[in-house]
Amino acid sequence: MGTETGMSSSARSLTVSDLTRLGVVALAVSLGINLLIVFVANAGGIAPQLEALNYGPVTFFTTLGVIGATVTYGVLARFSASPDRLFLIVAAIVLVLSLVPDFTVIPNQPGGSLFAGAILGLMHVTTAVVCVGVLTDLRR
Repeated sequence: MGTETGMSSSARSLTVSDLTRLGVVALAVSLGINLLIVFVANAGGIAPQLEALNYGPVTFFTTLGVIGATVTYGVLARFSASPDRLFLIVAAIVLVLSLVPDFTVIPNQPGGSLFAGAILGLMHVTTAVVCVGVLTDLRR
């Protein structure tokens, strides 16, 4: 009983159906934003030869990231008394780690540059913000 009183409302009432619905919303919003960023980058002629800055890889990795975030939040909601706060911490750590290759590997790829890495990093930030905003109760 003591642990239940410390749990957020999302941890007590989050069903698989709710989590799936939230994950789909997070994916749709993240993909919409990231594909718009790819469109603008391509229209601006930014790194046209860089494979990572094309629709296929961006769609694949955005989907993978959102699924990972959704599953992580589901596990935290199931086992943690404060899943929203813990998810924010995990998301921040994963975001920082995800930026490392954008600024260390991407500039050395064919067609890559530091600016192209920054654009990919922007997509990581937008996806993280969307996932935290959609999956948690922190926005309320």
